[in-house]
Parts: sequence; structure tokens; C-alpha cells
Amino acid sequence: MDLRDNEPEVITNMMVFLYFTGLLILAAATAYGSWQLRRRYLVKRFVKDYYGQWTATPKKFKVLLVFPTLIRNDGRPVKQLFLLLPGITGAVLAALTPAHWDIEIVFETIEKIPFDTDADLIAVSGMGVGLWQGIKIAKEFKARGKQVVMGGLMASLIPKYILENGADAVCVGDAEGVWEKILRDFEQGQMKGIYNGTESASLSWPLPRYDLIARKRIGFVMPVFAGRGCPHSCDFCSIAAHYHGQYCRRSTEEVIRDIKAVKRLGFKRILLVDDNIAADPAHAIELFSEIKKLDVQWVSQCALYIADKPGMLEAAVHSGCLTLSFGLETVNQASLSSINKLFVKVEDYEKCLETIREAGIDTATEMVLGIDGDDPGVFDRTADFIIRNRVALPKFYILTPIPGTPLYERLRQENRIIDHDFTNYNASQVVFQPLQMGPDELDRGYWRLYEKVFTIPMIFKRVLGSPIKLSLFSRLLILFINLHYRRYVRKRIAPGML
Repeated sequence: MDLRDNEPEVITNMMVFLYFTGLLILAAATAYGSWQLRRRYLVKRFVKDYYGQWTATPKKFKVLLVFPTLIRNDGRPVKQLFLLLPGITGAVLAALTPAHWDIEIVFETIEKIPFDTDADLIAVSGMGVGLWQGIKIAKEFKARGKQVVMGGLMASLIPKYILENGADAVCVGDAEGVWEKILRDFEQGQMKGIYNGTESASLSWPLPRYDLIARKRIGFVMPVFAGRGCPHSCDFCSIAAHYHGQYCRRSTEEVIRDIKAVKRLGFKRILLVDDNIAADPAHAIELFSEIKKLDVQWVSQCALYIADKPGMLEAAVHSGCLTLSFGLETVNQASLSSINKLFVKVEDYEKCLETIREAGIDTATEMVLGIDGDDPGVFDRTADFIIRNRVALPKFYILTPIPGTPLYERLRQENRIIDHDFTNYNASQVVFQPLQMGPDELDRGYWRLYEKVFTIPMIFKRVLGSPIKLSLFSRLLILFINLHYRRYVRKRIAPGML
């Protein structure tokens, strides 16, 4: 066939793509510029109303909270113009910081780290794969004579390693219960090596300093903390390793208080930060019924079994739920069983996703490649599954044996870990020997999968062909995120929560 026969179709597709891209850019630029101007005014009023006493108190010390960016496979840090989904930890710790301490938050993804800061104490997050960049940052501050404390989920799993590689202190577990003690010990010159936040963990705290986040170049969604942990014990999961199958939730009253405060800053789209919002069904329904009264829209993470709980699903829809993200992990039942994820079956995936979409909730998924049951055909089967089910926001990871997880211990005992440089443990590089393919084959298949799912035609098919009824803004936002992910994939950066 002469390729010129397809020229009209190619030209039409290109014109449609350019039209939607131009429309998206124009709408986003206009909305974001107007939004930024309004937000500056709202932030000033917010600080005056909620933190007047804090701002009036003389400062004796200063702490700098640093949240590292991701690192590309070529070693360079990932940088962006703005942050789609900012983290909530800094705002929570700021609310717990005594009034005689000044506090500054830096998101490395969108800001330059002020290594010449006048801060007395440096606190670096060790959340997720950002831990390894965090260690580099800690070493640089140490070389400049600063004291550094690190914390976060990943840091909590390997505290001795963190102390040996740049930190003066490590918070193991959740920092909220020991944050004031850390600052007090620093004031007295008595910093300890390890602080056990788990022993005094609490999910009750003052109103987070949302103003410190709202001042940043962020998107239209603000995080509100709802719960942490998960009742399940998948062997690759750092959440399961850290919380040992426990799920902890915040009170409905505090979550609603925070959402109301966020609305005062002009945010009507909320990320409910929770490892599994459906883990406690009775509480979830209670929470959703209260959120319904606030006229907001929200997204969160969830287990797929919400599809089998019509009461909870209906309550979520009526409360303004737009999208739920599901950790499906794999389309291979043997792989699912091998990681001890026993509460769902692959054969039920499509029916559950259809039930959720029919209820009016869009879907995002996270899947892992390279599990023991995966053969070389898994990449095409996964791509077909994502496209067939019109998954709006799919993300993929290479199986990574995180230190402290049962998976890490198993692969270590089987002598299958081939890379012991933790800086490469970023869920987009192969650091172990897969069972049914070579490391290079897993790497090539992983990127081929991303490329197939994020072609322009497949993005349009998944996003514009979705049966979910969304506002024009929401549809364009999802389209923008997909194009943003496509840009990352072409640069060989695994799309993340950036």
C-alpha cells in the first residue's frame, strides 16, 4: 500500500492533536494566571486569620524542610515549572513547630535548594525513591556545617544506613509525635541518633500550614491527610513493611476541618491522602457523607474491592469523588499470588473497573512489571488491558526489592539482587534477576509498554473515549497530565506524582 494513501487521515489526526493541544495550553495558561493572582490574596488573609499569633512571635531558630525530587536514570534531578500534587508532610510538621521557630519548605522539583541558608537545622524527607537524592542533599548540608535530620517511610526502613550516610538523626516511623522533641533536643544540643515516631504516633494535629504550600507553584489540587497504612501485606510493599498490616485513620472532624480551611484558600479539588481510603468501610461512608456537604471534588487511592461495596461506592460518588487510583500490580494471577496479594483476583479486574466507571468514577492504575509470574508477553497483555479498559491515568513500575520488605529478603537469600547501589532503586531500573526473562528484556519491555500506552492516539482513546461524564476542565486536566507523562516517557523518566 502506498503510504500516501493515508496522508489525509494523518493530516486530520495531526490537526486534531494540534487543536486540542493549543486549546489545552491556552485554557491552562489563562486559568493558572488568574488562579495565582487570586491565591496570593487568599494566602495573606488565611495567615492573618489562622496564624496571626505565630507570625507575631519573635524567632530564635529556623528549620529548613527539604523535599527531594526524583532522579533521572542519567543521574540528573527532575525539574518542573510547577508541582501537580504537592506533599502534605511539610505543612503538618510546620503546624507542630513551636512559634519561636521560623520554618521554610523547599520542593526541589520546582525550587533551587538554598544550600547557603541561614537555617539552624535541616530536615530532609526520605519518602519513596526520593530518599537517595535526599542522602546527597544531607551530605552537602553536612559539609557546610549544618545538622541534618532525615525521616520518611523509606528512611524508616533503613535507619542505620541513613546515619552512616549523612544524617545526624533519623526519625523512624511517623514524625508528628516526636517532631517537637527533635527541635527541643536540637535547642539543647542533645540530638539523638534515632527517634522512634511509631511509639508516639498520632493522627491528630493542629491545622496544617497550607499557606506554606499554597505560596508555591502548584496545581489546582491540595492534599488533605485522611489516613495511612493498609490492612494487607503484599510482600513488595514498603507501606505493608512499615505498618505491619495496620490501617490508621484520622477523625472525620479533623479531615472536614482541613477541607474547609483548604476551601478558604480557593481550592475545591482535594487529594485525600490515604494508602487505602476504603480500608475502614464504616468510617469511609461517614467521611464521605460529611464531605458531600462541602461541595468539593476529590481523588484518592483505594483497593479494588470498593466495587463490591455498593453503599460505599455510592457514597463516594455523591461526595464528589472524581478519580480513584488502584494498585492492580499485574494482569497475571500467578504474579499476583507470588507477592502475597490474595484479596483480589485478576479475573475480576475488568468487571470491577466497569462497575466503578458506571458509578461515575474515573480510574487510575499502578502496575508492577517483572514479578516472578511474568513472562516476556506480559508487556503487550498489560498494554492491551489498559487501553481496552480506558484507564485514564496508568503508571507502571519495575519490581524493586526495597530494603526492609519481605521481597528484599527473599531475593537476597536467592542471590537474585544484581545491583546493590541503592541510588538505582527508583522503580524504573532493574536491580534484580527476573525469573522468566533477562534484566535487559525487562528494561526494554517496560519502556516499550510506556511508549505504547502513551502514544497520541492511545491517549485520546483512553481519555476522550472514556464513558465517564466529566467537566471540560477535568477532562482537559487529565489530558494535560497524560501529555505530561508522555513527555517524561520520551525522556526515559518514569512518570510519578510530580
